[in-house]
Amino acid sequence: MSKRFLMRLGKTPFEVFDGFDTLDRNTIGRNNGNLIFGMAAHKLFSTADTVVDANRYKINGAMAPKVNDEYDGFILPLANAFRPGFEAELARTTDFIEKLTIPFLMLSGGAQLPLDGDPAALKKIEPTVRRFAKAVLEKSSALTVRGELTAEYLKSLGFKDVIVVGCPSMTMNGRGHRVDKPDALPSGSPIAYNLQTNNPFGRELIRDAESNYDATYMPQDLATLEFMLWGTDPYQGHDRSLPLDRSHPQFTEKKAQFQLDAPEWMRRMGELSFSFGPRIHGNVAGILAGTPGIVLAHDGRTLELSRYHGVPAIDLTVEEAPLTVAELYERADFSEFNRGQPERFDRLADFIHANGFSHIYEPGQEEALADYGRRLDATEFPEPQTSLWQDRPPEFVRMAVVLQQRYLALKKTQKGLKSGTGSGGSAELEKRVRDLEKRLARTEAALKRSQASAAEVRATANRTDRRLNKLLGIPLSVKNMIGRRRPR
Repeated sequence: MSKRFLMRLGKTPFEVFDGFDTLDRNTIGRNNGNLIFGMAAHKLFSTADTVVDANRYKINGAMAPKVNDEYDGFILPLANAFRPGFEAELARTTDFIEKLTIPFLMLSGGAQLPLDGDPAALKKIEPTVRRFAKAVLEKSSALTVRGELTAEYLKSLGFKDVIVVGCPSMTMNGRGHRVDKPDALPSGSPIAYNLQTNNPFGRELIRDAESNYDATYMPQDLATLEFMLWGTDPYQGHDRSLPLDRSHPQFTEKKAQFQLDAPEWMRRMGELSFSFGPRIHGNVAGILAGTPGIVLAHDGRTLELSRYHGVPAIDLTVEEAPLTVAELYERADFSEFNRGQPERFDRLADFIHANGFSHIYEPGQEEALADYGRRLDATEFPEPQTSLWQDRPPEFVRMAVVLQQRYLALKKTQKGLKSGTGSGGSAELEKRVRDLEKRLARTEAALKRSQASAAEVRATANRTDRRLNKLLGIPLSVKNMIGRRRPR
C-alpha cells in the first residue's frame, strides 16, 4: 500500500507554470532558489511506495486535522527561517506542528545572521523561535540546520539536539556527486552570474563578464520576474551598469533568464562553463549540473552553507572580491566539496533513518530513482522567462506597468477583505475593491486598444482605398500616380 507525504513546497517538480502564473501564484516563495532545494527534497522522499504532494506554502494549525487524516507524514524543508520577516510564518508552522499526529521531519533550517554570527538582530523573535524548536523536538530526534552559525544560535537558546546537515539541494544527485573543474576558462566562454538586488555589488566583475565572456544574468527574486514581464521599475537609485534597468543589454537583447523550473535550470547550467555571484542556489544549480561556480558570501546564511558543503566562496568581510572573472575562476577549488560529499550525504541519511523515514538512494530503490528521471524527461518545461517589453513603445510599457500596479493593489485589498482587516471595516473594503476593479478594467481596455490601434489604422486605410476605387473607377495608372504623390 502506497504512502502519501505532504511537503512544504510551492509546487512539485512536475507541475509547470509559465512566468505569469509563477508571478501570480508565487510558486517560488519569492525566490526561485527555493525550486532547487525543493526539488531535491521532493526527489529524496519519492520512494517506490510514496507519493509526495506540495502544500503550496499554505500552513496553519487549522489544517492539521485534515493533514493527519489524509497523509502518512509531513516533511518541512526550510531555508533562512529564523528571521524577523518570517516570524509570522514560523508561528503558523508551529501551530501546525503542535497539532500533528503523523510522522514529521524538519529538513534543515537557517538563521539570517551577519557573517560574524552575531544574533542581536534576532532578539525580538526569540520567543517564536524557542516555541518552534520545542515543537520540532517533541516530534523529531533533532533540529537539523544549514550550518555552524545556525547551530550555535540555537544552542545559545538552550537547544542541544542540533545537527548540521547543510542544504537538501546537495542530495539531488546522490552520494557520489562531484565537480571536475577544467584548468582554464577561455575568453568568450558561456558563463552565468547572479546578483543581490537589495544590496548590489560586484560592478567590476560584471563589467568584465559582459565584456570578455558570453554572459547570462540569472535573476532569482520575484520583483525581477515582475520587472521582466511588465516593465515595472523596482530598483531605484541603482548603478546603471548593473542589470537593474530596462536599458541594460541583458534585457534589451533578451539575454537575462529567469528560471521557472529546477530541471530546466540545471540543464541550462550544464551548458555553461562557470557561475558566480552572491546567490547560493544560483551557483548550486550549476554545481549540481557539474559546472564550477563560486559564491560571493555577503551574509552568514550563504557563508555557513558554503563552508559546510565545501562550495568555493569568498568571505567579503575579510577580503574584497577579485576584479576579473579569470581570478574568480582560479579561486574555485572543489577538492573539499568532492572529498566530503559522501560523508555529508550519509549524515543526512542517518538522520532520516533515525526518524523512521526512507530515501530514494537506498538499495532497492533503483527503479523508483529511474522512474523519477523518466517522469522528468516526459515533462515539457517552458523556456526560462526573458523580458517581454524590449520591442514595445514606451507608452505601451507604461500602460502595462499601471495595469500591473492596479492589479496588485486589488489583490492586496481583497486579501485584507478576506482576513477582515483594514481601515473602515468591511463596507469600506468592498467599496475599495469595486473602485479598483473599475480602474483595472479601464486600464486593461486602454491597453487592448493600444495593441489594436495599428491594425485598425491599416484596416481603415485599406477599406477606404477599396471604396474609392469602386465608386470612382480610377484607372490603375492614375491610382499609382496618386500613391506616389501621397504625403507620408
